[in-house]
Amino acid sequence: MNPSCQRRQRLPRFSIVGVLLLASGVLPASPQPADVGRQIFLDTGLSSPAGVGCVTCHNPRTAFADARPVSPGAVSGRAGIRNAPSLMYSALIPSLDYEDLLIPGEGEVAVWEGGLFHDGRARDQFEQVQEPFFHPDEMNIADEATLAARLRRSRYATEFKSWTGESVWKHDEQLAYHAYRALVEFLKEPLFRPFDSRLDDYLAGREDALNAAEKRGLEVYREGGKCADCHFLEPAPWGRAILSDFGYDNLGVPSRGRKDPGLGGHTRNPGEMGMFRAPSLRNIALTAPYMHNGSLTSLQEVVEFYNKRDLEPQRWGRTDYPGTVNREDLGDLGLTDQQVTDLVAFLESFTDRSLLRDAVRNRGLLPEAPAHTPGTASRRLHFPDWTHRLHPAHSSERNRMP
Repeated sequence: MNPSCQRRQRLPRFSIVGVLLLASGVLPASPQPADVGRQIFLDTGLSSPAGVGCVTCHNPRTAFADARPVSPGAVSGRAGIRNAPSLMYSALIPSLDYEDLLIPGEGEVAVWEGGLFHDGRARDQFEQVQEPFFHPDEMNIADEATLAARLRRSRYATEFKSWTGESVWKHDEQLAYHAYRALVEFLKEPLFRPFDSRLDDYLAGREDALNAAEKRGLEVYREGGKCADCHFLEPAPWGRAILSDFGYDNLGVPSRGRKDPGLGGHTRNPGEMGMFRAPSLRNIALTAPYMHNGSLTSLQEVVEFYNKRDLEPQRWGRTDYPGTVNREDLGDLGLTDQQVTDLVAFLESFTDRSLLRDAVRNRGLLPEAPAHTPGTASRRLHFPDWTHRLHPAHSSERNRMP
């Protein structure tokens, strides 16, 4: 729980290009980039050696997260140190920013919020999608020239080329750039943001959407559990609750593997060592194991950890950076066993129905969003998406992205 967490609202960050597009009425309607991105996402032949793709660690059955504590890479014997997070609603995570906040009783406080990866080192999704291709513990591709060569040999090469045009297709850096952009467009698609859980129904006014235990759990979530301090139930700029303030904190989770500095690893601030971004709790019942390192195995265990971390230290063991652990907002919440049970029941109401359908749960197919889910073009201003303009290939002659 982030000590800076307060009930505050975030305004959408608009890009200049996006504002001009909306004002002119010229919004991209072609689904082609997202279609290409979908095929890149599902392609396990790009890695070195082949066998690992985005879908390997972001499984539709588990809300596009990984059921393993950490994901093995393409190279046998190599693996990361963090649990692959859910990609559901990830396109709505705000860009990394250092926010000035007015906190009652504390005055002005500056805190980090937003960003991709658990530690926020990617400012937005365009920066995030690039790293797994080239990380030695993930897809292990040597460089953009190798990536481009494999894209040209892919089963969707004809479709990809028809979108980029001949000049981009022949240029390694430009082709890689368009692959990243296509992946980002795919991750903005309605299937990743359906907002069709029972919680959504309840917040929209349907009292019968939650049962009695879940309603008791809602009160725990708002009050004694302190969950709502960081995982907001209020509508975000999108118009629905995203269930996070995307702030950073050191929760003191059990160590697992080598020491992980989190946010402090790239800010180099000693006071931020061991801090990680608060995730959205949407579909949390499907994404076990939990925490940045997959060290907690169930929702029951997570709630018990928040409730009794400081009362039962022997149960949880050591943590990586004890000096920056939040000792004020969790660790001794005083919840009863019944309150813990009710809170877990309430958290299970966050699951999108689109992820519970047979085609997803049993066959691993991509989910389908409800028909009313807004399309990407109509909501483009709400997506943090700007660092691609800093890429050397952004001004390529046939760049057809907005």
